[in-house]
Amino acid sequence: VKAARFGDEQAELIVTSIFKSSNHSKGNHLKGDLFSLTNCDDESHTTTTCGRYMQPIGQNTWVVFSEKNADKYLSWIVYITETFYQLLKALYDECCKNCTSPGSKCNGKVCPKTCPTLQKGKQPVTHKDECKSIADCPFTRPTLARYGFVFQSAYNLSGANDVQGKRTCADLCNALKRVVSDVKDENDVLAKLVYETIPEFIWKIREPFSYLVLALWLLSLLYLLHIMVIRLDLLHIKSHLHSPSSHRIAAQSLLAAGRVNKLGRVFYLQP
Repeated sequence: VKAARFGDEQAELIVTSIFKSSNHSKGNHLKGDLFSLTNCDDESHTTTTCGRYMQPIGQNTWVVFSEKNADKYLSWIVYITETFYQLLKALYDECCKNCTSPGSKCNGKVCPKTCPTLQKGKQPVTHKDECKSIADCPFTRPTLARYGFVFQSAYNLSGANDVQGKRTCADLCNALKRVVSDVKDENDVLAKLVYETIPEFIWKIREPFSYLVLALWLLSLLYLLHIMVIRLDLLHIKSHLHSPSSHRIAAQSLLAAGRVNKLGRVFYLQP
């Protein structure tokens, strides 16, 4: 980051805000923290606000070669984060469409009426054994794979180990909705990074060059206006003949045989 700002010691690009904490009661977890899609603090009360939904297909490869690609991370963050944000939006739209598609296994009565997640104000908010897990939805796995993800833990999402880890398609849609939200001061952690933090970082790099180009253009414009209003002679763009009598030489005398050779030695008049 400092090298990108030409050694500026005050340069910074803080991206940790999108991965702050896996605990619901801390940081930006309820404001769209990406931990809500990959991890969850089991000791939290409102557990359905997050889950072990997904991880990148190439995560293991990324871990192995992370040190070798460290110099590329900055450009990836600056130029790919917006694309990542748009793809998460597309994933959210497609997942929600699958959840609400008539006739799909992900639609309909996923949870019984007695499920705590359907009861407002009831704690702890966890699913029951009768609830249908997102791991049983035939649409979710291929949809995630289309966007470069796999289940982070289908075993955990199915609730086979602990019912507190069970998640439904609706839970994933709610988590994605918070992540891709652009509502200011509510769920805008990723959106703020894309539309505020990164553009400000890029502008700080380009700022001195932008002002330099602006100054040069203003100087050129000032010079143009100057020569349009004031005679060029006042700018010391004068003839090479400084004697007043030189401007009164007859044209015929310049064509005399004795002067033709002298004119031939004036090299800047030759093509």
